[in-house]
Amino acid sequence: MQVMLRFNLIEEPWIPVREGKEIREVGLAEALLQAHAFDRLEDPSPLVEVALLRVLLAVLHRALDGPKSEDELFTLFEAGRFPKDHITAYLEEHRERFWLIHPEAPFWQIADLPSDDPLPWTRLRPELASGNNPTLFSHTYDDAPPPIPLAEAARALTAHQTFTPGGLIRRLGVGSGVAAPLATAAAFIAEGKNLFETLIFALGIYRPDGDRPFWEEAPLKAGDVTAAEDGKPKARRRLVGRTRVYSWVSRGVRLLLEEDGTVRFIAYGPGVHPEGPDVPQDDPFLALVKDPRQGRLSAVRLREDRAFWRDFTALFPEGDRGTTPGTLKTAYKIAQDLPPEEDQIPLAVAGQVADRAKVLEVRRERYPLPRRVDLGALQNYIENALEAAEETASCLRKATWVLAARLLSQTRDPDPADVRNLQASFPALRHYYHRLGAAFPGFLLGLGSGPATAFETWKEDTRKTALAAWNLTRQTLGTEPRVLKAVQEGERTLAACLRKEKKNE
Repeated sequence: MQVMLRFNLIEEPWIPVREGKEIREVGLAEALLQAHAFDRLEDPSPLVEVALLRVLLAVLHRALDGPKSEDELFTLFEAGRFPKDHITAYLEEHRERFWLIHPEAPFWQIADLPSDDPLPWTRLRPELASGNNPTLFSHTYDDAPPPIPLAEAARALTAHQTFTPGGLIRRLGVGSGVAAPLATAAAFIAEGKNLFETLIFALGIYRPDGDRPFWEEAPLKAGDVTAAEDGKPKARRRLVGRTRVYSWVSRGVRLLLEEDGTVRFIAYGPGVHPEGPDVPQDDPFLALVKDPRQGRLSAVRLREDRAFWRDFTALFPEGDRGTTPGTLKTAYKIAQDLPPEEDQIPLAVAGQVADRAKVLEVRRERYPLPRRVDLGALQNYIENALEAAEETASCLRKATWVLAARLLSQTRDPDPADVRNLQASFPALRHYYHRLGAAFPGFLLGLGSGPATAFETWKEDTRKTALAAWNLTRQTLGTEPRVLKAVQEGERTLAACLRKEKKNE
């Protein structure tokens, strides 16, 4: 099939936005010029939302050539919308590079990538079954992928370049690929009352210093990403520069157009190999913490075994131990000029949990942060709250250990490993953290009106939740005499521990 110009992302609808009760798709230009009229980006996949937001930000930074100072940022915010002339001129200047289908420079792709061994387009979306990925939300198949329109293909491509995990490729002489910038990192987004404010919060201060997105550079060719003598792609770049990172070419991709204008398969290969630090140091979406063993900064990650609220203090590292996400810091600076009735700044936490090449989970969580509490005080309150939650959880662990040990000791001398396994089978701790996680947003909001009251309520919630979790566990064990005896000993342990905890407050 002859390659023609198809689907220019500047005006073709492909970016999903919510406008009141309606969700519709718009092009790049409309998404930016009407950002003040849209509530937010909205896609079933949080990965798509984050990736699209970063593309919009890259265009904004380059079109505005900034903002280079807080004064410029506040001026933008006070205008209430982005300047039409700058954005229109920039997009028109680079219009040729925003064609999704193009014979020489397709958007975020490599035009001459070999297509003799194509892969299904589902390779671009970790939520879908493809290769060695577990099926998370779909039952598609490698040999019979459903056709998708170009708008969906564009979203999938954008998410893949932003989030693809490292793993085997074995193409063009390259054995495996390096993970994308956000492959394992949690992305933190301070959300405004509309898309314009969300973009403003994420802009922050930008100084180009030689930074350029891929669409301002010469198009990559297949020969650029073939293996060099060391087995890595010839194309090498430092993972620095805000818009370069936002538009990083993690993989060589070429969408293969069907006769009916849809996409079912893709050509696939290695992308640009990052040199130097593998974690971007100037990415406003990231929270960075210093690894005490390696002495370098790494991005905070989502964990498969726990919701992020339990790791919330990672957002506020002390001193040189890391950095708070730039989106959050900018939002709190601008919040000083927000109307009094806007008493919270919603924080979205999005990303995936990956084990090497396998994506185990894709997740989005939202937390309301009190606008009237500065970040330093917020850090202290949250640290104290999480410490209280863990102290109560420790009481629950002690009680369930006693319960498991007594249940096993009535038939034999229990091995500690057996006690741990039986204890882990109880629903107590899972129920405790799940229910307490539901109460955490209320605690955060309560800090805005009365920190002392919010903290006392939180501590009482931890104790009530622990007792509810214990009662749930007890109900699963039956009423045999030996079980009741073990339950009584566990209850005494729990009650004594909670009394001691309350006395020490």
